[in-house]
Amino acid sequence: MQREAYYMKRLENFAFFLGAVSIPSTLLIPVFAPFVLGSMAIVFAILSKGGRLRFSKRGRSAFILGITAIILNIGYLWFAFRTVRSTLSDPAAREQLSQILYQQYGMTLEELLEQLHLQ
Repeated sequence: MQREAYYMKRLENFAFFLGAVSIPSTLLIPVFAPFVLGSMAIVFAILSKGGRLRFSKRGRSAFILGITAIILNIGYLWFAFRTVRSTLSDPAAREQLSQILYQQYGMTLEELLEQLHLQ
């Protein structure tokens, strides 16, 4: 029984570490890392329960951190897609974006979208 408790403690520590790392990764490495790290934190937190009915404090914290990272990442993605969609539908913003692209890369927004097969 000692050995099982030792492994459960290690699992909950690892789950807490993954949950704690997944929150800053939402800002530093968005999209991919929070989904992977957050979901791993949730899985390891559940595994750390073992045969018990309840989470330990550290396991519960890891579970909450993992879910929070995933929710923050979904919110971030939703905001990014909404911003891009509103920018591309607004004629003034589209013209400004086209001018910036032409100054930096020598092609307009329409040429870029045509090249990417998005128009």
